[in-house]
Amino acid sequence: MFSSRRLGNLTIPAIIAAATITTSTGIAVADSTDDAFIAKMHSLGVTWPAGEDSVAISLGHAICADRNAGNTPDQIATDVHNQLNGKGFTYQDATAIVSAAESVYCPG
Repeated sequence: MFSSRRLGNLTIPAIIAAATITTSTGIAVADSTDDAFIAKMHSLGVTWPAGEDSVAISLGHAICADRNAGNTPDQIATDVHNQLNGKGFTYQDATAIVSAAESVYCPG
């Protein structure tokens, strides 16, 4: 049986890996909440690679799942940073992504 912390550590990497797999059409449909999340990240200075918004959106939802599982924003930011560090994202970017996800996707 996994602890909630262990499951939280698995959520973000699994979402990132799953989101990088494209469908045969390669078209992602975003709703207004997803658009708001991408806009919020941009307003916080995070530039996501063009054409990979679906990865960011999946990551945003995974962040809320991890928050609901009891992980702190710092724990999640560390996990996000560890996953995205090789892609040019800083820890500050990771904290901005967590903040954007919390403000747009996480309830209440």
